[in-house]
Amino acid sequence: MYLSLTHLVIFILLTLVNITFYYVNNQTVLLVNLDIVPNVEAHKGIAHTKIQADENGVLTVDYHGVQRKVYNPLTVASGGLSYYADYVKGIDKEQSKNKFISSADWLVKNAINKGEYSLWEYEYPWRFYGWISPPYSSALAQAKGLQVLTLAYELTGNEKYLDVAKKIIRSFLVDYDEGGFVTYEGIGNNSLFLHILAKPSFQKTYVLNGHTQSLLSIWSYYEKTKDPVGKIIFDKGINYLKENLAKYDTGYWSYYDLMENWTMRDYQKGQVQQLKSLYQISKEPILKNYADRFEKYLKYSSLE
Repeated sequence: MYLSLTHLVIFILLTLVNITFYYVNNQTVLLVNLDIVPNVEAHKGIAHTKIQADENGVLTVDYHGVQRKVYNPLTVASGGLSYYADYVKGIDKEQSKNKFISSADWLVKNAINKGEYSLWEYEYPWRFYGWISPPYSSALAQAKGLQVLTLAYELTGNEKYLDVAKKIIRSFLVDYDEGGFVTYEGIGNNSLFLHILAKPSFQKTYVLNGHTQSLLSIWSYYEKTKDPVGKIIFDKGINYLKENLAKYDTGYWSYYDLMENWTMRDYQKGQVQQLKSLYQISKEPILKNYADRFEKYLKYSSLE
């Protein structure tokens, strides 16, 4: 089955605004969206882009004009989470489970071992702030992939999923300029930013919702595994927000990134929900303050 870009964008906006939480074995399962089109490119449109499941149910993307039928790690992971949601809700339960496991197996097979850590890389060029050429990586892809692997381990008991997840989480310790996607900030590197797309020498864009979505997924990983590395990354990511959210505030709207691209309206709605969710976890008042502030802008601004 194919999803047109129009339908995909509608799905993105619905799921971005309504972050879904499931509770399994008294733990939170965060199911996030198929957010594969950056805000700064979305208004231009990517004609005839289609998402199609392969023979095992793993999602592929057909980018006409870029490369046909590729595996986008973020899309694979997001599709896996969607299958898991259907499994939990009892929708085509056995088929949803099998497709979820196939997605998890793809992530295991395609994790690139870098020694002390592993990560998923992109193998095709992408129109992102101009063009980014392969290989490059994404904090958001790693974070959502972590969710899939921990859920697969919980569902099957197979250690291979947990083993890869523990290597992936360590990619969040690798600096952007050394092949990772993390920029350390603050005195003594007490805060960090998680980049939605990254490659050494490529410009650092500081996309806010890529950072906040990644933190929510990392918290889900930590909640299930109690891996202290996950907690360290989450806490330092929250520190970045405490110290830098003011940079994203125009006074009557929000910036999507620190390149001063303005956030599209529906992305701002999603950003509000993500900040509220992070406040519920961290109890840091500044997150609620900015969630309320950005929500007020939505109410009183005519910006689209």
